[in-house]
Amino acid sequence: MKEFIVFIRNEGNPVMELSPEQQQEHIQKVGAYIKSMVEQGKMKAAEPLDMEGTIITQENGKFVDGPFNETKEVISGYYHIIAKDLNEAIEIGKADPRFEDGKWKMEIRPIMQVEGIN
Repeated sequence: MKEFIVFIRNEGNPVMELSPEQQQEHIQKVGAYIKSMVEQGKMKAAEPLDMEGTIITQENGKFVDGPFNETKEVISGYYHIIAKDLNEAIEIGKADPRFEDGKWKMEIRPIMQVEGIN
């Protein structure tokens, strides 16, 4: 089995476009999905991320921070999942019910195993 990080990407917060009842339903559906994946041993962690933040870069020996993002798209959360291969990781991502409730994207990346680091 391999480990993957799934970056949840979106523009703004699609949940805010839902009615209060739909927002509650969305939270319950996604929460049930995450719980199910944990119970199946396919998810190690899942966390939402705040929309605030900055990007730090180094140029010519000096650090530069911000702006956070030049585009409207941000990473709004992540899943740390376990799958046999990239295809299974993709299927796990596609099963997320958040796709039923707005415009979402997921970036699925294998976690590189490096001796002495992880």
